[in-house]
Amino acid sequence: MFSLSYTSAYDPYHTVFRYLVLLNSAEGAWLPYRSARVADFFLCFPWALQDVKAPRDVKGFARHRNSLVKDYTPSSYERVPNDRVVFERMEVIHAAAVSALAGAKMIEANDLQNEEIILNRDAISERMQEAIDLFTETHASLVDFLSTKLPQIDERGKDGIFARTRLGDYSYDIV
Repeated sequence: MFSLSYTSAYDPYHTVFRYLVLLNSAEGAWLPYRSARVADFFLCFPWALQDVKAPRDVKGFARHRNSLVKDYTPSSYERVPNDRVVFERMEVIHAAAVSALAGAKMIEANDLQNEEIILNRDAISERMQEAIDLFTETHASLVDFLSTKLPQIDERGKDGIFARTRLGDYSYDIV
């Protein structure tokens, strides 16, 4: 069994912030829910990108992924025994964060039924936007990769995002 006293991966408030960072940098300020969950996992654990199977149809994916893996190496305290188990444990945190974002009207609640998260920029305070911009600037390459390249992977099926990242079950996906 593995236990940490704190990790931002299990903090719903930090997850809200990470979702805002990803959505703010995403094209059109929207992400599919599955892609947002996977991107959030890799924002917490960027060195785990080494296990992602690169799609051929996303230009520069493998090269960008490899440079990020070199830039982000885990300390002995940041290693996790099984990425998939951690990702599954994050599911309830992701749901809580999305619920909080919808409750604060920072995302469009109607689009959640379509499993899409769309940022409502008008609901973001100036102070929050400054924090988002600072984080994005500090981790520019990682945020860019996770908010633009990673969502280009198909959502479902044997070539989908769960299959390529090995983070979730995809065998029952309707394709």
